[in-house]
Amino acid sequence: MKEYAVELAKKAGTVLLQGFKSLAFIKNESKDPKQLVTKFDLESEKIIIGGIKKKYPHHNILSEEAGLINKGASYTWIVDPLDGTGNFTKKNPFFSISIALRYKKELILGIVYAPVLDELYATEKGKGAFLNNNTISVSTTHEINKSSIVSCEGSDRNIIRSTKLFREIRPDVLDMRKLGSAAIESAWVACGRAEAYVVTKINPWDIAAGAILVEEAGGKVTDFKGRTWNLNKSDLILSNGKLHEELLVKINEGLKS
Repeated sequence: MKEYAVELAKKAGTVLLQGFKSLAFIKNESKDPKQLVTKFDLESEKIIIGGIKKKYPHHNILSEEAGLINKGASYTWIVDPLDGTGNFTKKNPFFSISIALRYKKELILGIVYAPVLDELYATEKGKGAFLNNNTISVSTTHEINKSSIVSCEGSDRNIIRSTKLFREIRPDVLDMRKLGSAAIESAWVACGRAEAYVVTKINPWDIAAGAILVEEAGGKVTDFKGRTWNLNKSDLILSNGKLHEELLVKINEGLKS
């Protein structure tokens, strides 16, 4: 199943890459400027969902554009066909494809593919995490003043809330950045480019593959109360594990302010 997910991600990535390179302007098909959808989101989704339906017709599928296709199965594919659509439309190369698979209540594989960067992250439960077939692991940094944090407000429309919590963290860390693709931001934690990813109100298709990547790379994933992540829209922190508790304290201080 992992090999097939990689195959689908690469096929979809080829389509996204062609569109990214060939068009000077990429149209938003949504009437809401904050809900970006391009024809390439839909083409990528068609490739991935069509492929899953063909190979695994009895599996459930949860996708950003199509919603939940519920077959009552134990397996659920969780798909974001174009994570970072805003970047994509602005000719920013930080966009990706995210595919995860859940068996009952447990994530068992995750794929993140960034076609312009030519980076393919892949993991299976209990088998470690990989970038372009090379083993990756989270950062060993345990001092918060030496840490780099990536962050975003996910689908949280309460920008004041997220700004308060990011303001609580920023003075104490080395750097804080927003990349515009949750899957890439999560993958950066998994491969040690950042010590943590802090995100508010994130949708499951944005984060599922990244969550298992971070865990298999030796990191930790919880909500802001320290609880295990689930498929609901959530406030989450994905970290190298060494700064997790300290960041949780700061996050909750920020939310109280």
